[in-house]
Amino acid sequence: MCPMTGQEWIEMPKPKRTNTTTARPRYLSRLLPLALLVACGDTGDGSAGGAAGTLDGPDVTVNAVTEEAFTVGSVVGDTWDTFGRVRSVHFDAQANLHIFDSQLDHIVVVGPDGSLVRTVGGRGDGPGEFGNVTQAIVGRDGSYTVMGFTTIDLLEPDGEFVRRITMDPMTTGIVNADMALPDGRLVVTQIVRFGQSDEPEETGRTIHLMGLDSIEPELLYTAWELPEEDEDETELSGDLDSGMRMRMAAGRAFEPRLDLDVLTDGRLALIDSIGYRVKLVGLDGSVTGTIERPIAPLPVDDEIMEAERARYREGEAASLASARNTTLPIQIERAGVEERTFADEVPVLYSIKVDWEDRIWVERRGPTGDDDGPTDIVTPDGDYIGTLPPEGLRTPDAFGPGGLMAYIERDELDVPTVRVVRLIALEPEG
Repeated sequence: MCPMTGQEWIEMPKPKRTNTTTARPRYLSRLLPLALLVACGDTGDGSAGGAAGTLDGPDVTVNAVTEEAFTVGSVVGDTWDTFGRVRSVHFDAQANLHIFDSQLDHIVVVGPDGSLVRTVGGRGDGPGEFGNVTQAIVGRDGSYTVMGFTTIDLLEPDGEFVRRITMDPMTTGIVNADMALPDGRLVVTQIVRFGQSDEPEETGRTIHLMGLDSIEPELLYTAWELPEEDEDETELSGDLDSGMRMRMAAGRAFEPRLDLDVLTDGRLALIDSIGYRVKLVGLDGSVTGTIERPIAPLPVDDEIMEAERARYREGEAASLASARNTTLPIQIERAGVEERTFADEVPVLYSIKVDWEDRIWVERRGPTGDDDGPTDIVTPDGDYIGTLPPEGLRTPDAFGPGGLMAYIERDELDVPTVRVVRLIALEPEG
């Protein structure tokens, strides 16, 4: 085992609601026969001193060979692929692409050739209709779990309505889940309750599992986070009848992100540390393995702080624009950049995503702390496949069977589109 040194190993929880970060797009690579599960040590300069082709060695650059499959998204206002706001995309095992449009409150299903298969949902309160949707989860069999503000709708792969589950914000709480285990249980990364409870409040960044029969979340894992600091917390006020208001605190920049994805055996691959550490969490909540590289976090300097302030201002503007378009019964405000504070170090990792071959795409932060660094590809067994450079093909918004990858984009006219490519090969550079 590696010795536990540095801030990333001091696990001190503080009360806080958990938010999960969605993986940002980048590249892939060809599998190389390289392995090492746990690597210790730190050169302090972002490089590693071990053998090339291992997790403790320097980066081995790989590039992706892809071909275009199709692109959907029309500037014409009366066609099926005229999107309002593409919130998420998912593939099923038949290579159908499911596009959730949160502005139009429906899911467009596109076949492997880019043609329309069907449209599921639509705005309304009746069976099979959507309203105030927060997430649309699509199983590999094509079935749907549609998360609403206070409801969960279950639909068959053909879009036929099965049943609706109603949640009480005062007891069950408002549940946020954007993925499910192979057995159908939801992976819950946020629960917001508005009522008083005799149960002690859970602390730390919690991950729960929730079945769709009892809808009683069960604690699986509590992620690590930085020690608490004195700062304004997110505030909730009002009620569902008179209207609710959420004021989001500016928070502390460069806290380690909690990001996760599901492996085919049901385990979670997640990141929650300052250093380079991917944890594999079993269904009993235990950490069954870790994948590490000796890459040091960057100290936060003036240049990094100013770059982060600029990103925060951009995020404020995007949040305001999004709030204008939302139909959720809650008004969301965001504190100004002057309230933003900073951690001492920039965490090495930004996000992770698992493809259909169970390869884990581990995204590293760039030199200013943004999500524009290189991407490592590793396996759950600790095999190091290679590192994708910051430029070029991005990690997709959704992986599919047979190397399919989908990207949510906007064209030169700012029209929402979804582009699908197929990965042909992953080749070492040079």
